[in-house]
Amino acid sequence: MSQPIVLQLQELASDSDHDIADLLRKALVVATKLQLADFKKWVLSELNGYDDQNTIPEYRQIKGDLRVENPFHGLIPFIINQPEIREIVTKILVHESVSSIQKLTDADENGSICFFFSPEKEAALMQMQGGLSPLRPVRVVGSNQLISILNAVRTRMLEWALSLEAEGIIGDELTFSAQERNLAMTSKTIQIENFQGVLGDVHGGSLSQVNNITVNPGDLSSLVNYLEQNGVPPAAINELEQAVRDDPVPKSAHALGSKVSAWIGKMVGLAASGAWEVSVGTAGSLLAAAVSKFYGL
Repeated sequence: MSQPIVLQLQELASDSDHDIADLLRKALVVATKLQLADFKKWVLSELNGYDDQNTIPEYRQIKGDLRVENPFHGLIPFIINQPEIREIVTKILVHESVSSIQKLTDADENGSICFFFSPEKEAALMQMQGGLSPLRPVRVVGSNQLISILNAVRTRMLEWALSLEAEGIIGDELTFSAQERNLAMTSKTIQIENFQGVLGDVHGGSLSQVNNITVNPGDLSSLVNYLEQNGVPPAAINELEQAVRDDPVPKSAHALGSKVSAWIGKMVGLAASGAWEVSVGTAGSLLAAAVSKFYGL
């Protein structure tokens, strides 16, 4: 007689040498037969990868070291002095499937793995560097951080299988009785929220933008008001005010002063990182248009 499937799950989850994707596929059978839709969704996300960053659980959030690719010296540190930007751009939401994560750790030879940025964020971070030849940014993580994700999944599977047994749900080989299915659907101790961390603060959408720019030439207060209306942080506005005072008045919108240009680049980086809730494309055009209006260009 075969061992009940829930007890099989416990045995497989306890064995770190057993393939984690096989473990999840067996869990998918159990979740489907017990009609546990939320747990089934979690299992499928782990097997196939997460499409929506808002559903990525807490244990899949890791931190990387920010570097740039130097053609002569390899990966070198990329220093961002603004803590709020650095905190955001170094955070990595690992959406890959468990099989992909496993392959990354198996293929790793030097103990580190690179996570690249999306083209939009990469361009913004390169713009922040200034200079004639900005370097491609990348985040570097130790393979142990990815292994910890796999271990977290395995541990949650074991906790879940043990909770099923505690509720009297073990199955008869690959089947479950009506009583077991009813227990599974009504029990509060085997719900997904008891085994899966939440993501935390992830904000979707973007700020609506004002199409009609109400910035008067030479009127710094009108520029400040406009930026405030579009969600620019007060500290950033103070930086712009100082940059405007320090820079010479430009003669064209394509030749802004170095400090004002650097400020716009920084704000585009904030938008790319998510610290300023506006798309990168909108950020660049919004700020350039507002500053040009202020200078009467």
